[in-house]
Amino acid sequence: MKNLTLRMTVFFTATIIALSFAACGNSSSSASSYDPGELENDGFYTMAEIYARLDSTESVVFVIRHAKRSSDYSRTAQLTREGKKQAKYVGTTLIDSNVTAYYAYSGFVRTMQTVFGIADGRNEKCDAEVLDGLDGNWFVQDTTKFEEYKNSYGGGWTVVSKYAYLGEFADAFYTLADRAEEFVNDQVLPNVQGHKLSIMATHDTFLVPFLVYATNGTVDVKQYETGRWLNYLAGVAIILKNDGSIRYLPTKGLNKGQM
Repeated sequence: MKNLTLRMTVFFTATIIALSFAACGNSSSSASSYDPGELENDGFYTMAEIYARLDSTESVVFVIRHAKRSSDYSRTAQLTREGKKQAKYVGTTLIDSNVTAYYAYSGFVRTMQTVFGIADGRNEKCDAEVLDGLDGNWFVQDTTKFEEYKNSYGGGWTVVSKYAYLGEFADAFYTLADRAEEFVNDQVLPNVQGHKLSIMATHDTFLVPFLVYATNGTVDVKQYETGRWLNYLAGVAIILKNDGSIRYLPTKGLNKGQM
């Protein structure tokens, strides 16, 4: 009986430890020894600290929301004056004279201005390219149904967050994990090879599902329940190691990861 009790105790202890590692973020391999620094109260790590703690075998891809935009939602909507300052500020936290970053954006003016602002803050020229996968509708499979749900269930933020966390409105979206992995394998990995630092600017409707996938749903951007949503210049850090392993972390460029 004592042996059985001991085995059960060891089993449950190991299970709790394993779950505590998983809660920090998704991973494509065994737990990484990478230390991203201090997890802040909002559940996000700062971009600067993540970057500063990389070793010679690691690189990082920051997939982040654009900086603050105007009230216009169109493709040509620009960043506000504050948004331009935000983007440049983030760049100043990632200055590294030995590293030239890779930049990509969704094709919208506000995401283009975001990566150009970050590059300006890093004191480097921005030779950015458009990636189709950074479009805000990457997870949307049926745009007609998506628009119908938005009009009937409280708007896009509600619909997207319920899809990401609860799996609702499934007929309007791709399967979350499959689509997230497709983005990483087809859009990220082929483009960032050889770059220690990569910056990809996208949209909140892309990043909320991707963040839920990357963190196993542990970060709160549950607009439908708590009212929280992803802040500007926040998103997911993809840590790549030379051995091919991948780790995902919630990250932010400003003081808050949520808004």
